[in-house]
Amino acid sequence: MKKTLSIITVFVLSLCFILVGCSKPLKMPTGKEDVLQVASNGGSVVSVEEYVYFANTFVDYTTLSGNDNTKKTTKHNALYRIKTNEYGYVTKDEDGKLENLERVYSKIAGFNNSNMFVVGNYLYFTSPNTHKEQKTGNDRFDLTTLFRIKLDGTGLKEILTTKTTQGKFYLVTEENPYLLIFDDNKISKLQIKEKLPNVEILVSDVLDVVFPKQYGQLNLLYYTTDISEDDKDAGLTGNYLNELNLLTNQTRSLGKPLSQTITLVSYENGVLYYKLLQNGIALYYGDDLTLGFGANQVQYTILGEVDGEDSVSQFTPINSDNVVYKAESKIYLSTKAEGNVANYDIVLVNEDANIEYVEGDYVYYTTTNGLYRISYRDRVVQTIAEQKNIKQGSCDIAGEYVYFYAKLDTNTTETYYAFRANLKTAEINNPKYECIATILAEDLTGEAE
Repeated sequence: MKKTLSIITVFVLSLCFILVGCSKPLKMPTGKEDVLQVASNGGSVVSVEEYVYFANTFVDYTTLSGNDNTKKTTKHNALYRIKTNEYGYVTKDEDGKLENLERVYSKIAGFNNSNMFVVGNYLYFTSPNTHKEQKTGNDRFDLTTLFRIKLDGTGLKEILTTKTTQGKFYLVTEENPYLLIFDDNKISKLQIKEKLPNVEILVSDVLDVVFPKQYGQLNLLYYTTDISEDDKDAGLTGNYLNELNLLTNQTRSLGKPLSQTITLVSYENGVLYYKLLQNGIALYYGDDLTLGFGANQVQYTILGEVDGEDSVSQFTPINSDNVVYKAESKIYLSTKAEGNVANYDIVLVNEDANIEYVEGDYVYYTTTNGLYRISYRDRVVQTIAEQKNIKQGSCDIAGEYVYFYAKLDTNTTETYYAFRANLKTAEINNPKYECIATILAEDLTGEAE
């Protein structure tokens, strides 16, 4: 471990403080404009041909104030790209400094609600809102603005700003791709075209909606609404579960509740996952809804919410039969068995860890010592990066690399920089990872651990 840390420390210290200007257009990738190229949705990185577009740092929007996130103030926190060689590697000069690293635009792209994807020759990304409230004049960095920019860094266009902090985005990759937006208790649709049309509202009065983790085709969408006044008058509580058919724009209720509150968790592999609260007790379930709500319901946890205290802090499906969840600082595997109850007490990671990502057979997780992955099948652990101070919830996978944000061992600030780790080297037990960000000079001082 110390040897790996030493190698990375030398590499990082050689980067110095690099800030790249953007006085002329960057090179445009040669992809055809009508070809849909998407490598990530809902994250801070996207790969297009030989380029990797990424947020140089992660910024918590609660730390922003005043004139932050302007072209003058946003430098190392900006949207960057790096060109890889024919083998997908980043290159360095004889002094060990990164080559072919360019700033695309001076806007924060890595934050609490990062979304980045490419359609044709345009990069779409979100950034903390910079508009002040008209009535109060207050900053509202908690709101999210969606931008579009050409891959050469020109033609920035502001598309929309959410009205609330609940805003979610999801790219549907049909022949004519479109963006689903959840904001202000509405589910809306925005066609992705050269000339962007107005946003089309599909459903109103929505409490919550769940989008899949990865971009792709999507026919059905599930959301919750409040119960009717008649149900309230009858003494019922809870909410309704509803289905939206995206092919017909038709909606239907999946049954009235019996004083049950449904909290949507995820929708993956044709299965809806949710937490169901009844009589002060809540458990986590999965349901493919083929027989209607509840008829094919599988219970995935034995410990859930009791009187407002939830013992399950994370819950993520692996596939239609297996999920992982965190409880009591451990990561558990829950496997669908016969009937509607799963084997839910299998300890997968027996230490304090956080679930970061699920891909294929692997569950990616972080501890205080680094980033790892474990196969839910054979329970073998692979080390991906022995990098401390990784930002929880910042992992993205693009191609053969996992990207994440972490502080340098020499950090004198609270800045989290972009790193990436090669997954193939993890498979052969020789983990390789590297910082691909521009570094503030003050973060290159101090003793490495």
